[in-house]
Amino acid sequence: MSQEALEIVRQVAERWNAQDIDGLFDLYHDDMVVVTGEHWPDGNAVMEGKQRFRESTQEWLDVWQSVHVETDAVEAYGDRVVAHGNWVTKGRVSGMEGAMPIHIVFTVRDGRIARVEWFSDNDSAVAAARDA
Repeated sequence: MSQEALEIVRQVAERWNAQDIDGLFDLYHDDMVVVTGEHWPDGNAVMEGKQRFRESTQEWLDVWQSVHVETDAVEAYGDRVVAHGNWVTKGRVSGMEGAMPIHIVFTVRDGRIARVEWFSDNDSAVAAARDA
């Protein structure tokens, strides 16, 4: 499963960066779950379902003129994959540019992503992936 899970998660970044949002969401289960990290303003919020995640993603994209994912490393732990890197953004209104570190654990089930969990640092993400 590890190699398949790695490939699926790599496709997330590829499709995102190609602005293939429909193709991106094809990688997710309809009943997928997203858990934001404790470092988010709405800390550890749970979002259920691909449609809700799609809506949230569109709201987020509306704020940015551009958002690109730079992936530094992708590591598999069974059906869980840790990806870390940066969101590189440019504000739609402000024009300000910046980079935000990302540390995400993706859980892959039956060839699609079933769960996405955000962490504040890579060590926490790896520990969560290993403990699953």
